[in-house]
Amino acid sequence: MSVIQFNAHKKYHLLQSKTRIWETHNDLAPHYRLIFIRAGEGHFSLDGKLYEYAQQGVMLLRPGQHPIFQEDNSAEIFVIAFDNWLADDFLQKKEASPDFADIYKQAEHLCESVRLTQGKPLQNERDAQTIDYLINQILFEVTQQPTSHNKLIRGSIDLIVTILARNNFETKKVEEKATSQNLACDIVDYLREELHQNKNIRVPELLMRFNISEDVANLCVLNQTGMSLRNFIFKYKADLFKSRMLKVDISELTDYLSI
Repeated sequence: MSVIQFNAHKKYHLLQSKTRIWETHNDLAPHYRLIFIRAGEGHFSLDGKLYEYAQQGVMLLRPGQHPIFQEDNSAEIFVIAFDNWLADDFLQKKEASPDFADIYKQAEHLCESVRLTQGKPLQNERDAQTIDYLINQILFEVTQQPTSHNKLIRGSIDLIVTILARNNFETKKVEEKATSQNLACDIVDYLREELHQNKNIRVPELLMRFNISEDVANLCVLNQTGMSLRNFIFKYKADLFKSRMLKVDISELTDYLSI
């Protein structure tokens, strides 16, 4: 496979090459970059960490980041680099290139707030296939068509960035939901442990322990048990007392913990 390069002055730079050739293209390092694995699989290091990559995998890089791929003669990548010309005096320069400025800002935000797993394909298979199609279209325009088709290339890049941003946001929502669920479990487990030891629960101390507001604590406990924080404490105390009086396990009286 021959190296394919295309540069739109002060906008974007495109490169398709083997990963071993990529090592020589440090001129793209100052820019925000989207890297797509076109073929091959293996490992790469980035910022001192080791990652896996696979076909249709995606990497989002800030200026200065430079992944080192393991030697793999079959691995091919496609790079979209967004020229950092707009980085300084953005609003003033935006007037000279409004069509590119919005794409640049979206790509900048994407690369600065990465939630996707570096080197892995998008979980949304349809979106992954759409990006693959758009890259093929870009390469066709670059290799087969005159420069008058730059608008089609720019439009395809815009769509790719939008798709990645959507998937990045969806990943963030999943992470936040999991974090919220873990927090709710931790709060309830802490309350149960303290009450089993006959300790008085002081809500302000609880809030300080988990570094949250009472509204957040109420929402977490409500989602986990169906009751507010204070109602849960009162109910669990009563059920714990009953279980000890009746000499039964408290789990027989706490259906609300299975919600």
